[in-house]
Amino acid sequence: MTRHSICIMTILLLFATASAAVVPIEVEVVIEDRARLDALSWEVSVTDFVNGIATVVCSPAQIDRLRDLGYQLSVIKRPKFTGITMCPTGWENLGTPSWDCYPTYAQYEAMMHRLAESFPTLCRFHDLGPSANLTKDHRLLALEISDNPDIDEAEPEVFLTSTMHGDETAGYVTMLRLAFDLLNQYGSDVPITDLVDQTEIWINPLANPDGTYFGGDDTVRSAIRFLTTADGQVSWVNANRNFPDPRYGSHPHGDPWWPETVAMMDLAESRHFVLSANIHSGAELINYPWDTWCDRHPDDEWFFDLSLAWATAAQEDGPSGYMDDCRQPGCFGGTCTPGVTNGADWYMVAGGRQDFMTYFHGGREVTVEISSTKLLPSEQLPTIWTANRRALLNFIDAAQHGIHGTVIDADNGNPVSAMIEIIGLDSVEARSSVKTDTAAGDFHRLLNPGLYDLRISAMGRRTVILFDVEVPNDGPSV
Repeated sequence: MTRHSICIMTILLLFATASAAVVPIEVEVVIEDRARLDALSWEVSVTDFVNGIATVVCSPAQIDRLRDLGYQLSVIKRPKFTGITMCPTGWENLGTPSWDCYPTYAQYEAMMHRLAESFPTLCRFHDLGPSANLTKDHRLLALEISDNPDIDEAEPEVFLTSTMHGDETAGYVTMLRLAFDLLNQYGSDVPITDLVDQTEIWINPLANPDGTYFGGDDTVRSAIRFLTTADGQVSWVNANRNFPDPRYGSHPHGDPWWPETVAMMDLAESRHFVLSANIHSGAELINYPWDTWCDRHPDDEWFFDLSLAWATAAQEDGPSGYMDDCRQPGCFGGTCTPGVTNGADWYMVAGGRQDFMTYFHGGREVTVEISSTKLLPSEQLPTIWTANRRALLNFIDAAQHGIHGTVIDADNGNPVSAMIEIIGLDSVEARSSVKTDTAAGDFHRLLNPGLYDLRISAMGRRTVILFDVEVPNDGPSV
């Protein structure tokens, strides 16, 4: 063997070793008590915790670290991904596309553009910015759907986003199909028409294109959980641990904000989302705030009812056993509710998006785990859609329930920046009061049926208190 060939073999061996080292590894970790689980969540990316076993995704170096810390663990050996079918050429231009396939990145972007162009009176295309990977032209894209998309009307804004973990793909196609149906069935489907007429709906189907198309823009088979670096390598940064946190501050894990995080933060700052859902996979349940601590949100009962409504509809419309995962409450004990969990009851998360949106922007966000399988076989995508279609529409409609109003200047009719507090319910610590949208002066305080006292305050103006405002069972109080 020549020296030249030995050098080539050495280079290939080093390349193979380096490549293997960056592949995320799924591991099961034995957890003896809650303190060990909380400590684990600071070391690695926890994806599930049930019956004393935490499932985590980590690097080889992190595995060594966990062993040094005394954790008992075993590597999960899952079968190779099968059943992944990419959409055929021209799929994005079909009037009635099939939804049992995954689009290429180019098809996804083309479909988003086509929907906006085909429905100019109902839809606007928004480019939220580039992803971290500078070697690929990936963008974070969103569609704004409303009967008057160029006007800031006095109506609630709802945001639906999916697949911030790139290998959790069921929500990606589900959100794309939701946008397609909202636009194509407007005017013929009464519930959809009412939603679009009364709500400003934003949909971002793919929040981590670098992770989903990690193996190339023509396949999702090599999708990974994490965000990537500028040169397209695994960053080991978890998109759902990269946001400012109510408890631990701006950078809870010490990482800078990734471009994908900044894009979402900028969007939240520029809009006035009152309700949002972050779609994931890996379990089948709805997870509501808080994630970062066991303290309950003042709207804990409302959050539970909202989550239970989604889970119940999905259980009724899905196959037997769907959306009924039970996670034993870890904060205060008690029994679990199939399909619903408080975030911290399951396992604590610092830097999660639902806490960020709820605490820092006064919205109400839940995390929907839509499929127990992360990279879902293509043929199962229609089943997920059927199970969740009604739940999704009901969720959007939930933004219409509660107390809604407009605060304007009595002299000139201009919108007023004001704070709306539910007396005896809202708290300063939880930042649960809501603010008016300065564009139109409207506010939307989502609440369960009942009687409420409101305090409306604005800087330099007289505070107004409204007593016994009723939220009826069948609609909003305006």
